Amino acid sequence: MEAPGDLVKNVVEIRETQKISDQRLSQLKDTVRMIDQNSIDRYNEIKEALKEIASKQSSSEMRLLELEEAMGRTEKELEKFAKLQDIKILDKYMSFIDPSRFLSRDDVIKIVDEYMSTKKWS
Repeated sequence: MEAPGDLVKNVVEIRETQKISDQRLSQLKDTVRMIDQNSIDRYNEIKEALKEIASKQSSSEMRLLELEEAMGRTEKELEKFAKLQDIKILDKYMSFIDPSRFLSRDDVIKIVDEYMSTKKWS
């Protein structure tokens, strides 16, 4: 049988070991709480970043649709323009007709003078 002094010594050692274990457990709980909080904070940051990316993507898609519509309208307007071949044909006809053969410089000046005299210039 153990002596009463040894028994007290063993109880004190067990109590100190239990106290150290409780402190370590408390530290581990605090560490786990801190890790959990950091994980939650990081999750919220990532969630906000993903929302921002989704918003930017949506905005970019809308802008792309607007650009496609504008390009379509521009394409339709460009179809109304004369083609180079048409302009060359008109140029040939103009060179055949040569309007300068019909009016002299004096005739043009006379026409402009008559026009200017009929308008009131302020």
